[in-house]
Amino acid sequence: MSNPNDTLVQDVRPAARPDHKRDRRPKAVSRSHIDVILNEPQKPENIGATARAMANTGLGRLVVVRPRSLNRELMEATATAHALEVLESMVFADDLRQALEPYLTVVGTTARPGSRRGPLLTPRQIAPTLLGGNPPAKTALVFGPERMGLSTPDLRYCHKIVRIPTAKSATSSLNLAQAVLIMGYELLLAAGGEPPAPPAIVAADQKSANLMYDELESVLTGIGFLPADNPGHWLMNIKKIFHRSLLTKGECDLLMGICRQIRWAVKNLNDLP
Repeated sequence: MSNPNDTLVQDVRPAARPDHKRDRRPKAVSRSHIDVILNEPQKPENIGATARAMANTGLGRLVVVRPRSLNRELMEATATAHALEVLESMVFADDLRQALEPYLTVVGTTARPGSRRGPLLTPRQIAPTLLGGNPPAKTALVFGPERMGLSTPDLRYCHKIVRIPTAKSATSSLNLAQAVLIMGYELLLAAGGEPPAPPAIVAADQKSANLMYDELESVLTGIGFLPADNPGHWLMNIKKIFHRSLLTKGECDLLMGICRQIRWAVKNLNDLP
């Protein structure tokens, strides 16, 4: 209850101005329902790096099953400050089956092909299927130990299996955190979280382009680069270079400025350093 003797202070702060530079694109679909399960990870550095990859790509909770070591210093060193929250909320389980009990969808990962392990999907193929729903299905991405990955019995708990393509089979084994990052990246893209496209180039109008070409022809003819009897013919070779890309008005103005500086330099050679 408020004290009647308290002085009421009126909020006289100016109203917030609309932010015209605000990103107005549709927000990316959340990935917070997708947790990462590390089954028997061997190195605390990989646990920390996994937390960092999860924070980078907006994944949910980190669940660790029977880790060999939980050296806090090593985990935090590879997680970096922005992923400490993922480490703080990390959950532990005694076995994989127990860890997977809360999930409706379980996706296993493997580097080894095999008739009993398929069908094998790529991260890009599976990512869109793990998003959406209201509410979205609680999903587990399962990664095995660094040395051997998930065993065949482990994969039997999984509804779908993912294999990350590599250049050749001899290099199919990935670092644990790298594999998590690739999965998270594909989910980020599928959710619409890619960076904004660069702004479209607005080409200069013909008036600006022609003024620049006139200046360029005049200067190059004046210094003897283009023949005086037919400079326009030879200038076409230079125009072809510029026509491969769209020149903006600012770029035309820049080139005209260069031409003017060349003209001044030719007239003032004795004043140049």
